[in-house]
Amino acid sequence: MKKNILSFLLSVIALTLQAQIYVNGHIAPFDSKTNTWLATIAENQFGKDNQLPVSLQDGWNKIVIDGNVVNSQYTFKQVNAKSRYETTVTDTKGNTIKGNIQFTFLPVVYLEGLFGYDYQRGTVTITIPNEQGNDYVLSGRIKWRGKTTNTNDKHKRNYNIKLDTDTQLFDMRKDNNWMLDAGQPDVFRMRNRIAMDIWNDMASKPYYADKEPKARNGVRGYMVEVFLNNEYRGIYNLSEKLDRKQMKLKKVDESGNIHGVLYKGITWDDVSMNDSIYNYDNYANNLLGYEVKYPEPYEDCDSTDWKPLVDANNNIIILCYNDEEFEKQIEQWLDVPVMIDYSIFLSSVNALDNSGKNMFWAIYDKETSNRMTLAPWDLDLTFGQRWGGILATEKNDHTSPEYFTDVVIAGFFNFHRTNALHYNDRLNERYQELRQNGNVLSTESLIERFTKYYNAIKNSGAAQRETDKWSGDSDIWGEEINFDKEYEYICDWITKHLEAVDKKGFPVLYDKEYMDSIFARIDNKIIINKSDNHVYTLSGQRINSTNQLKHGVYIVNRKKVIY
Repeated sequence: MKKNILSFLLSVIALTLQAQIYVNGHIAPFDSKTNTWLATIAENQFGKDNQLPVSLQDGWNKIVIDGNVVNSQYTFKQVNAKSRYETTVTDTKGNTIKGNIQFTFLPVVYLEGLFGYDYQRGTVTITIPNEQGNDYVLSGRIKWRGKTTNTNDKHKRNYNIKLDTDTQLFDMRKDNNWMLDAGQPDVFRMRNRIAMDIWNDMASKPYYADKEPKARNGVRGYMVEVFLNNEYRGIYNLSEKLDRKQMKLKKVDESGNIHGVLYKGITWDDVSMNDSIYNYDNYANNLLGYEVKYPEPYEDCDSTDWKPLVDANNNIIILCYNDEEFEKQIEQWLDVPVMIDYSIFLSSVNALDNSGKNMFWAIYDKETSNRMTLAPWDLDLTFGQRWGGILATEKNDHTSPEYFTDVVIAGFFNFHRTNALHYNDRLNERYQELRQNGNVLSTESLIERFTKYYNAIKNSGAAQRETDKWSGDSDIWGEEINFDKEYEYICDWITKHLEAVDKKGFPVLYDKEYMDSIFARIDNKIIINKSDNHVYTLSGQRINSTNQLKHGVYIVNRKKVIY
């Protein structure tokens, strides 16, 4: 007990002694675990001598760097990722702190507050190196975010941030709603950001872009370094959120009428649209494997509306059993150009966790059209990374460059099976276009993207700080963080995987035998087509409307089927 009290008192004393240093007009956050202040300067200042303004917060009156008393400026010699400048600061009572100053050219985000599963008040300070002496000091509410990454045993947390005022960060949208993604399951930490950049650059605009030219079906973001209450927490992706505002869906009107809707697949339960949905509750946030994102009941309006998703799901299934009607009607329900790009994207980056789950479905205005468009989310499990963090060990492993993935949703299956609207031909044409030299899916372009991010975190020193902080942590199943090794692995994986996709051609996953087996499984839960006019109960009663149908066995064209 005495030991615990002593530890608490020492931690309180340490907190009171943490001096705030300002370098080049920016706050240099302090890491009490390593006694390090992290200062920010522009990338083009690395590798040079830099004479910079240095100051202290009130209550501290002396700073010594590398044995030199500093008055207002100090020349930091040959700043680079490995530079360490021994520093001592003294307050007016003679108390001192000894540590060192390091530099980064990445933006730094400093969170202050006590955060958990529920929103709590806090402050966010954002330092952008190229903007001398212009830190963003913002207040708002902050909480942990995520599901599997947000259990009691997790350490490197993700954060949702709701600022008190709308703020424009970098070249992203002006908004109050932001997120910090830890890249927790990814030993490279940046797959989600890089994969989303690729999607942003290749995705077709949603079908309503003529009405909403600023609509985005992806999010922008920047890699930053994060501190929490005087502790370094590592590399994060500071990002916009994929929501109604990002996709420019029509809002609930003043009369409370719902127009735009947004849903997200959060589990693998019934998000493949292979089964009809019969019941739903507009006062519930969840339906089977889906979560409603807009409108949320009791938040955006009194209730939500699951009917557009249910209608789309059920009608797509019905159309899958009539090839002629499928080709005529499917574009009423699905945004085909975005579907094509999504299928190519998933197969090219091998997004193992985004084939139903971690997909957003959006309808711009259900009063005018139930057509659904889509967008990806949580792209950590890409480019050879998988659940459990285990890298490829054999050819048939899911992380293998020879492994293919695609969307396992009924509408996608049927497009591949029937080649309706020349879907497979359009897939291959679009893939070839994206694969041309210099285009977004060329091997050189993909490797160049990873190289840019890799060089940024390595040359800024962030890679080493991340490694020192998190390598071997249970969040990544005790695996080593080794950015050099992982970068080489990813570059090799990209080269081999795209060669395999080139050789296979689209569709990469669906040969006839595979598709027949899928539809045979669906046939066991056959849906009676609205056009069937010879449907009877087992007792011989004629069914004249699908509204009369309940779960059970019926006679259709002299055969027993299950509804």
